Amino acid sequence: MPSTALAETPSVGSDDPRLTSTSDQTLPRRLQHLGIVLWVSLSMPIVGSVYYMLGGTAPVAPTQQQYRLFGALITEVTGLVVLRYVMGRQGKTWRDIGWNVGFADFPRALGLLVAANVVTYLGVLPIEFVYRAHSGSFLTPKPLNSMFGFGISALSIAFACLNPFFEELIVRAYTMTEIMNAGGTRTLAVIVSVIVQMSYHLYQGLLSGLALTLLFTMFSIYFVRARRIVPVILAHLCLDLLFLFRGAF
Repeated sequence: MPSTALAETPSVGSDDPRLTSTSDQTLPRRLQHLGIVLWVSLSMPIVGSVYYMLGGTAPVAPTQQQYRLFGALITEVTGLVVLRYVMGRQGKTWRDIGWNVGFADFPRALGLLVAANVVTYLGVLPIEFVYRAHSGSFLTPKPLNSMFGFGISALSIAFACLNPFFEELIVRAYTMTEIMNAGGTRTLAVIVSVIVQMSYHLYQGLLSGLALTLLFTMFSIYFVRARRIVPVILAHLCLDLLFLFRGAF
């Protein structure tokens, strides 16, 4: 019969906090972990965003579009796996970054979605009128047909469903939690989260970029106050599926 000491020894590679080195909780190590997660997850999306912002075009052949989706899925799955690994090294669980599922998350998500869209509309409207007063015309959304146009397929649905988890868990839940745990203010956490999230949405153009900035700010404010990420993920999921089935994805 194995001894009690052996029975209670945590296995190598587990997330048991007893295996977490105190050095993993220092500020330099926290920033290093955050940098690794963001680099692995977002470096390619940011490069792609800058490329399209500068006028680059994407292949439009159906087969090539499917390869793009497959590549995006690999990037997002890899990012989430790295996030899970790093959190394990830190002795953290999903609950530590706001993952706490409950039935009330559905009405919370609906309320967040409505509030965020109202604020976005009211925020963009005066900018539109100021722009019109100076240019004689309203801002128009940048055409994205050359970049999107994936159509509805198993891969595009899978991507639309995975993307909210990827973005919100990494860019909002983990990043904001780490900034606040490292001593940063809630305002700093909101600002950094929005800047990071916008860094790979630069291709959207001025009007959509302004709207997304307001939307992401609302999502970040909700998270920093409620510390619940599931309603944010659900609200983001609704938007992605709406864009997909409207043919704008």
